[in-house]
Amino acid sequence: MQTPHLDAQYEQELQSIRTRLARTGARCELMVRDAVKALLERDPGLARQVVATDRELNRLEVELDQECIILLARRSPVGEDLRLVTTALKADVDMERIGDLAGHIAERAIELASTTGIEPLPEVVELAHGALSNVSRAMRALGSKDASEALEVLAADRELDRLHGNHLRRLIQIAKDHPDQLERVLAWSSVSRHFERIADHACNIAEMVVFLAEGRILRHGGPK
Repeated sequence: MQTPHLDAQYEQELQSIRTRLARTGARCELMVRDAVKALLERDPGLARQVVATDRELNRLEVELDQECIILLARRSPVGEDLRLVTTALKADVDMERIGDLAGHIAERAIELASTTGIEPLPEVVELAHGALSNVSRAMRALGSKDASEALEVLAADRELDRLHGNHLRRLIQIAKDHPDQLERVLAWSSVSRHFERIADHACNIAEMVVFLAEGRILRHGGPK
């Protein structure tokens, strides 16, 4: 459990960063959730909402960055406080990129809903739900500083990579057998790649959770 600082103002500033980080994460997760729903339920109206929401997520990222930089300049935090600010600065970049990717998926959802042809294959449906699950778990782990759940996010990513690869191989075969479906094949391959990248950014956040909770750095080497 976090021990409050004797300096009440400093503690309030740290808590504001935690709150902003949680708010940015919640908005990011909602964008992915709505993008998945819009894509699989052919809902262009919801997809347009996802695209519009990206501006709000960008604003939240900038505000969190500014607050972290001000605290670094004024307070020179050390130890766990420094890890919190470092985690916030890194995680909000990944959250913003997840939001961008959710927006790209929403754009493809609008495109796919306007035509008929290849529908979502089982691999991309599973990939979509898996990416959303990993984002949700990464955000939950971040909020509770749960390194164990963060490591589970990293382990689950291997299966999502496999699904992405299998999906692309099936799409290539469909393109060969049905050249008239090439545009939809390209759209679905783009969707698959975006989900795979969302899962990668969730892993980045999970790695920062381990750093925040335990001080361990997992980047570039996987869990040790």
